[in-house]
Amino acid sequence: MTAGFPDDTSLNAYLATRADDPAVRLLAQTAAAMRADPGYLALDDDLAGGAFLAEEAPAELAPDALARTLARIEAVGALDQRASARAAEARDAVTGEIARLPSPVREAAFEALEHDRWRLARPGLRRLPLDVGPTHCELMRIEPGVGAAEHDHAGDELTLILTGAYFDGHGHYSAGDVSLARHGFVHTPIADPGEVCYVLAVTYGAPRFKGVVGLVQALTGYPREPKPARRR
Repeated sequence: MTAGFPDDTSLNAYLATRADDPAVRLLAQTAAAMRADPGYLALDDDLAGGAFLAEEAPAELAPDALARTLARIEAVGALDQRASARAAEARDAVTGEIARLPSPVREAAFEALEHDRWRLARPGLRRLPLDVGPTHCELMRIEPGVGAAEHDHAGDELTLILTGAYFDGHGHYSAGDVSLARHGFVHTPIADPGEVCYVLAVTYGAPRFKGVVGLVQALTGYPREPKPARRR
């Protein structure tokens, strides 16, 4: 399911227009990985698999193409084995949860945790900025029944649901769904009961909160414009 797009073709077209943005590439690669892994998300269609192929010029295969392809497959297998080891050795539930996420966002999250930390947005909602370029990109962990306050958007906000599900007052989104919220799209995402909801969000501009939270934002300037991940 997509919000802001009439169909998957238009979503692919949108992603293609931002193909140079590392944050959007991470989102598209993660969505493609979810569809390619039958153990994670079994879908027949590919939401983003062709998003970055339309403009590619055909090229002949190099003599060592097969060897390099097999090497890349082995490398992905090694990443999955390392993730399984991390899950088994995890000393806390959150680390184990991250280890079971799709490989592109999983590796970005573990890299971020080497020099950054989770930030508490509100009880039950934590944010981990991912250092993947100038655009604000973050992994969010939302406990069941918790969500963000009602808000509008200063710019586009792309959200890929990784685990769990949420309802935002307009539609219901579950693992593999992508939402695009633009200026004028006011919503209140609340995670479903049951499974913890992980989302990957790419944000252009700060959220514009309503009600009491909006008043606090107007008076204090917080939450402010998103900033890239920081290094210690």
